Amino acid sequence: MKNNLKFFTVLFSILLIVGCKDKQNYSKINNAATAAKSDVHKIVVKEAVDGGNYTYLNVDENGQNYWMAVASIPVIVGDTYYYDGGMVMKDFESKQLNKTFDEIVFVNTVRTTEVLTEVATEAENQHVAAPAVIENDLKIERPKNGISLAELFSAKKSFSGKSIIVKGKVVKVNNGIMDKNWVHIVDGTQFENQSDLTITTMETVNIGDIVTFKGIIVLDKDFGQGYVYDILLEEAKLVK
Repeated sequence: MKNNLKFFTVLFSILLIVGCKDKQNYSKINNAATAAKSDVHKIVVKEAVDGGNYTYLNVDENGQNYWMAVASIPVIVGDTYYYDGGMVMKDFESKQLNKTFDEIVFVNTVRTTEVLTEVATEAENQHVAAPAVIENDLKIERPKNGISLAELFSAKKSFSGKSIIVKGKVVKVNNGIMDKNWVHIVDGTQFENQSDLTITTMETVNIGDIVTFKGIIVLDKDFGQGYVYDILLEEAKLVK
């Protein structure tokens, strides 16, 4: 029952956030090699690409190579992770990556431990909620001398390498990753299903804060080892 609820949660999130073609169909992931472990999958990340609301991972599982998508989180290429369940989507087109996947597995989150600890459960619950934070009723005014996130995403190439100001609500924070703090914000606007902006900064903020950041827009940022971000606001500082 618990796994079934997870599958419906993932499917509902996909339908809300990602534009899907009519010919796409879904199936529960079925892997005999992992069925004996209550559907726990052990994977090694070969490549990771940021796609806005999702991080796309090319992984290896017992010699089987495939793509999966997880609510946008930082992972380390080459490391081993675990996840439960999963939903396979066929002929999925990612507009952010301009790529069509023959098959891709959508999961709530990944963890570093095989056993689902209380800490891992809490993290999973947070990541399940993260993609749903589109907050259609959220209305944050455009900052002074700044732009909305929809304006940024719709013309991101024109902002590449430029200093901009954005304002939004913090929906996710990961501190101390690669000597930076990683902050995700939304402002109630979106473009082609992309609604949150990833920011790297030395500033410390909390989930739920309304913040204004000024930084440099960087496109297709490659951190090495196959880890690429579609768009980032880097060297960001809070605007008081």
